[in-house]
Amino acid sequence: MVQISALQYPEFRRYFVGQAVSVVGTWMQSVAGAWLVLQLSHDSAFALAVFGAFSYAPVLLFGLYAGTVVDRFSHRDVLLVTQAVSLVGAALYAVLTTTHIITLPMVMVLAAALGVNQALYFPARQATVLEMVGRGELASAVALNSTAFNLARIIGPAVGGIVIAAFGVAVCFWLNAVSYLGVIAALLTVRRRPRTEGPPQTAVQLIGEALRYVARTPSLAGLFLLLFVAGTFGANFNLVLPLFTRIVLHADADTLGYLFAAQGLGSLVGAITMTIAGGVLLEPRRIVMGGLLFAGMELVFLVMPSFGQSIVLLLVIGWSFAVYSIGTNTFVQVRSPDRMQGRMVSLYSMLFIGVTPIGNIWAGIVVIS
Repeated sequence: MVQISALQYPEFRRYFVGQAVSVVGTWMQSVAGAWLVLQLSHDSAFALAVFGAFSYAPVLLFGLYAGTVVDRFSHRDVLLVTQAVSLVGAALYAVLTTTHIITLPMVMVLAAALGVNQALYFPARQATVLEMVGRGELASAVALNSTAFNLARIIGPAVGGIVIAAFGVAVCFWLNAVSYLGVIAALLTVRRRPRTEGPPQTAVQLIGEALRYVARTPSLAGLFLLLFVAGTFGANFNLVLPLFTRIVLHADADTLGYLFAAQGLGSLVGAITMTIAGGVLLEPRRIVMGGLLFAGMELVFLVMPSFGQSIVLLLVIGWSFAVYSIGTNTFVQVRSPDRMQGRMVSLYSMLFIGVTPIGNIWAGIVVIS
């Protein structure tokens, strides 16, 4: 039976609904941003790689410090601020694109600013969800959020591709800005919780404490190492798929939407798999097996370039990616003390999302050569 027990908590239920709407807009903006960069750079693979670096490098550079901020302040308040900043960023994209003022340097600056915001968002979201539902329902909440995220991965890019083809990229940015209103309204109804305080420490001491905890926990250390490899060389979908669509398939934005949707459908099935059998799949060796399947399917993707074959492979890639990433995420939070949630999730975000610019730059160089 699908584990939806986290929905019994009204605060989480309201947040879940608002977030489910918001992430659809986020995926639309993700597709629109990549397409905008290609338009402004005349299909430059390197420009798209740099855009990815500007978007995610702040998570790598400031991730651990962001975790200390989350652990020092009200988790809900930090999350609320990040959502407000995301709304403003989407609105700026929309205004600049609608008025045709937007330039490639402007896109890069906005991407970097929102990247810093993302460094705070990831740990604040996870820590706030834990406060809403408690440790006993954490696995259910993570699986439900992942299901909503991956459903949005199907809907957002598909709708985004259609909207871009029919109305242009600016409309995607406007819709994303509006989508944040629901999640902000939901967060305003969430009460602040008292934080679990440790002894007074500086940011450097807090980071050192988290790293020592990981070093003393072999299962966490091993999963974090694998996470670094997967994040660096495997999770480059936002860069690879637009390039694959334009350069290999010689197709338009609607085809890109279908490819993202196929990957998202596989990820959705993977997220549902985790809600049904998550407890069984949360053992470290089974999480690793999911990661190895993901790597194997990406290698097969290299030699199967047709549209139909790509759709099938992306379904499997999406499934294995979801099982691996959700399993790792849940395991990290379950094994982390409450007062370290921000720092541990920040470390997860750094090694899984923050390192993607390294892989993006490498992929861009490979394509150019």
